[in-house]
Amino acid sequence: MMTIDPSISGTGISGSGPIGALGGASGDTPGAGLVDGFRALGTDIVAQVAGSFGLLPVSAPGQGDIYGLRVIADQVGAAFGENSAANLGALTRAIEDFAGAIATDMAAFADGRTLDLVDGALAVSPLSTAADLGGVIDALDQARTSLEAARSTPSPA
Repeated sequence: MMTIDPSISGTGISGSGPIGALGGASGDTPGAGLVDGFRALGTDIVAQVAGSFGLLPVSAPGQGDIYGLRVIADQVGAAFGENSAANLGALTRAIEDFAGAIATDMAAFADGRTLDLVDGALAVSPLSTAADLGGVIDALDQARTSLEAARSTPSPA
């Protein structure tokens, strides 16, 4: 069973944490750092949900966009040079749906496997090769679907 490190906090997709900026080294496509960034988002969500269960101290209680999903959508959109309100709205929806699947899994199965499931869902998605915003949206939808399907698989004893 995986344990949650209480020192994990706010790595997110921006360059403020150990994950670094979206693009990575020069010459990388904007999608190259997305898997690590969304893995960090998953870790943040798991930590928040665990905190609300009293498993970890809650570092940022409150309402609204506590995971900064709209900011993440803006950062991803900017990395792809996208500023269309409709496309950014679709991206925000995909990010919110992915985050919701992570939070649901953590709340339903507080057995420590959520981060492994998120990692597996991201690994099978084409997120790292996304060449445009549509590819990111499709990849996040695929990762969410994969995560939701993984819930039906029993946890190892």
